[in-house]
Amino acid sequence: MQKKFVNVLFLSVSLSILSASVARAENNKIVIDTDKSVNMAISIYNNGMGFVRDVREVELERGGNLIAFQGVSEQINPESAMLTGEGVSVKEQNYNYNLLSPCNLVENMVGEKVKTARLDEKTGKEIFNTAKIIDSVNCRPVLQFDYGIETEFPGRIIYEKLPKNLITEPTLDIRLRNKTPGKKKLQLAYLTNGIKWNAAYVAEVGKDNVMNLNGWVTIDNRSGADFEKASVQLVSGSVNSVQPVVMPRMYAVSMKAAVSDAAMPENAMGGMAPESFGDYYLYELPKRVDVKNNQSKQISLFEKENVRFERVYKATSPLYAGLNLRENEFENNHPEVVFKLTNSEANGLGLPLPQGVVRFYEKDAKGNMLFVGESSFPQLAKGGKAELVSGKSFDVALNGKLRNVTKLSKESFEADFEITLKNAKNESVKVEFEQVFNGNWEIVSESQTSEKKNASTALWRVEIPANGEKVLTFKSRITAL
Repeated sequence: MQKKFVNVLFLSVSLSILSASVARAENNKIVIDTDKSVNMAISIYNNGMGFVRDVREVELERGGNLIAFQGVSEQINPESAMLTGEGVSVKEQNYNYNLLSPCNLVENMVGEKVKTARLDEKTGKEIFNTAKIIDSVNCRPVLQFDYGIETEFPGRIIYEKLPKNLITEPTLDIRLRNKTPGKKKLQLAYLTNGIKWNAAYVAEVGKDNVMNLNGWVTIDNRSGADFEKASVQLVSGSVNSVQPVVMPRMYAVSMKAAVSDAAMPENAMGGMAPESFGDYYLYELPKRVDVKNNQSKQISLFEKENVRFERVYKATSPLYAGLNLRENEFENNHPEVVFKLTNSEANGLGLPLPQGVVRFYEKDAKGNMLFVGESSFPQLAKGGKAELVSGKSFDVALNGKLRNVTKLSKESFEADFEITLKNAKNESVKVEFEQVFNGNWEIVSESQTSEKKNASTALWRVEIPANGEKVLTFKSRITAL
């Protein structure tokens, strides 16, 4: 009986100590604001996701501590949050996102009394009164005065206090155990939505098939957090995500307009050297930068001069070439203008290039730079090839016709094709002309040797002289599959 009493007493004392520890932690919440950040780093992915590592310094007591990690992203994925520190173990964490806003203030003051002020149009003076907020409809308060209820009060509401559960910035409350008291560096790492980056390229196309190619990176931050003096890595590659991070709520506040930073000069940035990392590439900014919320920041990626390319014109025939052939024709078909790039050092490149958009500029006869088109730029590894379509040619046109259709059998046809390629430019051009066939096909005869691009397409590479034309003819036989 005495032993049982001792055990009960020991348990009671233990629970009392634990209860006191929890109460102490609750009453002595340690607020770690952004001013206590000693190291900020963020890796930004193409898909609008960022991985934040925020190190802050704090004085901890031995045992239980409750800390408020302020200034985290509004679009944080709470399940991804990881707090680490020497001798520290996390017991519980809560993400508090009930931010102070006009709408949240009204909703959280339902049942409370407030002061009101209304302008007396006759006297020009304000009339003050007291009312109770009995409800909130679409962020508009329903007020109960001593004379009745107002749903569209034509005045101001004055709040004498703030609800305790409203905070000024997103906060992660963390309950932890600490082995040794003193100053500690705690790192909070988490995933967030709302921040992304993309690449853009400016191509100044010159003569002799060379261009100056400049790469830019744009970082767009809509995460709801400022990342000040941050070490920034840009991750190029497709990272799998099980599902989009679901945000707790959307604020009823209009988004501020994006702010575009002035581009940093190359001598300040020093360029970004890509680094291979698994199946991805990392581009690390050589100096720390401020990535503000609701801000779009542009940074130079590289500058390359005399990048070699090949300009070709690509056209796909609209002529039907399948079973049940019939005579048909087309006129004034303008081919696409295509810039072919090979990502090699021999051609002036030779570095991993992230996906983006490239815009082409050329000088006119007076030397004025003009915009001539844009194209999607694929993710391009070293040695990779890209075909960039800038638009359609005005000076190059194709006319075509299909004639002398002969039915050889129930499932076999033969026909003659005639394609006239015209060039109004003062220089010769190369045209890649493709004809798609439906069914089994073969070229019976042709005025110029073709290539079999794939199982259904024949390709001819035709060079048209300056201010001239070229006629391509071929006969094909088509049978059912």
